[in-house]
Amino acid sequence: MKKNLFFYLFAVLCTMPLFTSCSDDDAPVVIPVDEEIAGNYGGKLDIKLMGQPISGDGIAQNVSVTKAGDNAISLSITDFSFLKIQVGDINLNNCALTSTGENAYSFTAEPFELASKDGQMTCTVTLNSGSIVNEILTLNLGIDAQLAGMEQSVEVTFTGERGVTVETASSEADITAFSFDTDYDAHPMHQVIIANSVAIDAETHTITFNVDRDSLATEKYADALANLYPIFTLSEKAISTPASGEVMDFLGENNSVVITVTAEDGTTKTEWTVKANLTYVPTTLANDFNTWETISGTNILTQSSSWEAPSPVDMWASANEGMAGMKILGYAGDWAMVKGEGQDGSAVLLQTLDTEDYSPAPVITPGSLYTGSFDFDMMAGLQGNYLIMTHFGVPFKGKPATLNVTYKYEKGAEYVGGETGTEEDKGLIVAVLYEAVDAAGADFHLDGSTLADTQYHVMSAWVEGAEGVSDTNGEWKTVSIPFEELGTYDSAKSYKLAIVCQSSVNGATAQGAVGSKLWIDNIEVEAVAE
Repeated sequence: MKKNLFFYLFAVLCTMPLFTSCSDDDAPVVIPVDEEIAGNYGGKLDIKLMGQPISGDGIAQNVSVTKAGDNAISLSITDFSFLKIQVGDINLNNCALTSTGENAYSFTAEPFELASKDGQMTCTVTLNSGSIVNEILTLNLGIDAQLAGMEQSVEVTFTGERGVTVETASSEADITAFSFDTDYDAHPMHQVIIANSVAIDAETHTITFNVDRDSLATEKYADALANLYPIFTLSEKAISTPASGEVMDFLGENNSVVITVTAEDGTTKTEWTVKANLTYVPTTLANDFNTWETISGTNILTQSSSWEAPSPVDMWASANEGMAGMKILGYAGDWAMVKGEGQDGSAVLLQTLDTEDYSPAPVITPGSLYTGSFDFDMMAGLQGNYLIMTHFGVPFKGKPATLNVTYKYEKGAEYVGGETGTEEDKGLIVAVLYEAVDAAGADFHLDGSTLADTQYHVMSAWVEGAEGVSDTNGEWKTVSIPFEELGTYDSAKSYKLAIVCQSSVNGATAQGAVGSKLWIDNIEVEAVAE
């Protein structure tokens, strides 16, 4: 009997390790992610900036939770934004999941870096706390942002229920289209607006349109800017103050009006500045060059220089500012465009100068006078791409008929840049009418590199042809050149007129003679109504 008891106890002792090794305490815990956690959680997002609430009563938001492993989940908040900053998607990947009770879990994640869609903001996102209890997701994020060199502290909290999808509100607050109707019976003041002149800059939230400033000087249209009714389209479900179709007064500061657009989410607001540009729009363009004024450079490198220029300076320009830029290279010579003696009063004197010693300036610099503006670009100048700084053309109404000009030309002695060594310099006097907008509807201008490309020409008039004007042996000449129609003129389209005069016809390619001189006295372009 004792022997049997011994063997029984021995068998029990032998089996104990087997039962111990299969204990439930050592079995891996597998959380039922698919059954109890994964899915869409619809709820509200609250945002605080530097401790201050900025999301009102909360923003409708959906958070997607997916399985990343047996004990891990990933979360995604799509299209997150605040204060007009489009941050984009916030993705918390591979968050470690821990069971804290029956149908209750917490999760953690490592901090990570994130940049806004436009690249203007970078931030560090930290998960302060996260839990899912009885299918209710609670999330708290800390966002330490760097914006324009300043630190911004953002706190984001979310509470949402599994299996619920909420309708999210858009944060877009854009003006996507802007126009003025041509119902002149209802809105007679719209006649001062230049057709096809509206330009929308979505990046800077600015809109510009051109107005005929001469019309504003008449009694009939004196109050036109205070009685304009723009029509515009907003982002879906956005609202604006003032609203589309309401009267707007552009007589204020800078002839501008601010339109505040509020996105569908009710918190994102964007201020759009709409500006009326008062533009010189001649039907008959004429100048006797007897009125001059002193102007200065517009760039930090040129603003210390000043020179005389023919009035009005917002219509007539020269490349003198480019020569002002050469002064930092040591240039101390004369201006290429100066006031000269005319046949009757004063005239514009254009002269070709030696600039070989001031690289990256060209070997010669011809004097130029043209309708348009000069846009100084330091980087372009350093690269020798100086021709793009000349913006040829001003808005022009009507169909040009003739180019009338009084001029005198004197060629320089030694031609530079020629192929045969026997070339003689000639001057350039041309007027070109071209479309003011490109195929995409954007503002377009010719410059020194594209002026000779006739594909852009609708009409043109060349004094003595494209070969240029010859030496007049000290005599003044007055000519009337009819415009030749190269394309199809359409009175419904918007046009610019470029009048370009230059002391060396091939100066754009650094060919000409130092000392060549072109005097321009009276100049006029007559137009006919179409």
